[in-house]
Amino acid sequence: MSSEATIALRVNQISKKYRIYAHPRDRLFQALWRSNKTRFQEFWALHELSFELGRGRTMGVVGRNGSGKSTLLQLICGTLTPTSGTVETHGRIGALLELGSGFNPEFSGRENVYLNASLLGLRRSEIEEQIDNILAFADIGDFIDQPVKTYSSGMVVRLAFGVQAHINPDLLIVDEALSVGDELFQKKCYAYIEKLKENGTSILLVTHSCPQIIQHCDEALLLHKGRAKLLGKPSTVTVIYQRLINAADTEWDRAIEEHHRLTAQQQQAATQAERLEPLAPASANNQDQAEAVAAEHQPQPVEAWLDSKLRPTSTVVYPDLGARIEELHIQRLSGEQVNHIPVGESFSLSFDYFASEELSDVSVGCHIASNSGLRVCGQNYPANKASIPHIPANTLWRVTFHVQGSLWPGLYFIGGGIWVMGDKGKHYLHRVVDFKALRILETSDIIATGACNLALQPPEFKLSQPGDRAGAGT
Repeated sequence: MSSEATIALRVNQISKKYRIYAHPRDRLFQALWRSNKTRFQEFWALHELSFELGRGRTMGVVGRNGSGKSTLLQLICGTLTPTSGTVETHGRIGALLELGSGFNPEFSGRENVYLNASLLGLRRSEIEEQIDNILAFADIGDFIDQPVKTYSSGMVVRLAFGVQAHINPDLLIVDEALSVGDELFQKKCYAYIEKLKENGTSILLVTHSCPQIIQHCDEALLLHKGRAKLLGKPSTVTVIYQRLINAADTEWDRAIEEHHRLTAQQQQAATQAERLEPLAPASANNQDQAEAVAAEHQPQPVEAWLDSKLRPTSTVVYPDLGARIEELHIQRLSGEQVNHIPVGESFSLSFDYFASEELSDVSVGCHIASNSGLRVCGQNYPANKASIPHIPANTLWRVTFHVQGSLWPGLYFIGGGIWVMGDKGKHYLHRVVDFKALRILETSDIIATGACNLALQPPEFKLSQPGDRAGAGT
């Protein structure tokens, strides 16, 4: 166990059980009449969960809906009592769970700042020291002196985050709170979270965004049906989570067991290599043996695969007017059909089309959009405003678009269209939006910059020699 001075949070074997009643009257009967008959079903939201979070470190928590993430956070914050086990926290806790839920709608924003900060443990003098910073961060102008019931949801979020972040918490808990609000405010919040982290605040971050887990967290915890399945590096945990997000329970158990087996082999190989290393100067064979053992148990590279359950729920298929998009296949360059691809690996998009009527001067295209709807890239065929001169009726054809491995890790959606050019621009014969989903997998700790990676080669570094600046421009 770690020393108390280095621990911000310790969760020790906590479990949470709920009683599920089929009807409200069953709850009353159970409470008033003692009987051998049980009128409820037991539901365990968490099972004997244990972990520690060090001071100044950030842990990401991922898992499907219903995995126990919100229950865990409420137990840590004290709004729920565990059925068994203990939670130890050290210092002041800030919680971004349901932002604004503690505000009095009849009070002004300023009055709610004082009320909320007092409930969080700040003295009047401490609130006075921070009030200007809170109001500047919220940036809601003159509305600060208006009743909160007149605020938009975005204004409530701004004010609530401003209060929670400026109480200087020792532990900050964030539960999908930053998924609301505009993008500029989200960016502002994450920048401030990084500042808190640099000042020694420990952070527990629950989000469905794996790139955020990778970027902001030192470690990650994977929950499934109330049980801790994996605790480790964010890149490792998020890849396994993405692979299993639509999988059955038996697949979860098999994949986690396989991961632990490979990890044990790697640790064993590293230990054997260390034992053989001192003998290397005396025996080249021992050195070769150590290298062979280590190479045999190197971490397995992340491979592409196909998950048939990864299907968009936002698909839109427009009416077809003489032609339609039949199918789309996402493929590795080897031809294998996939929808999970490691970052940096190029791939192809093969669209199958059908012409129900004779067509002239048609073009086709595709686009790849981020989960926020931003169209990251796209291609047309033919290029340069050309068109396909003629396609007979009742004809199938295929166009394959080749895509560089420049997308950052994340979830993307692919769409496409068939059109002819008219006096008023494109006239679509058929169009699909969010037709198929594609997940780009994180394979290492990557800091994503921008919408995609357009670097032609790694950046070059060169130190100037004395006199170079003096000679520049001559």
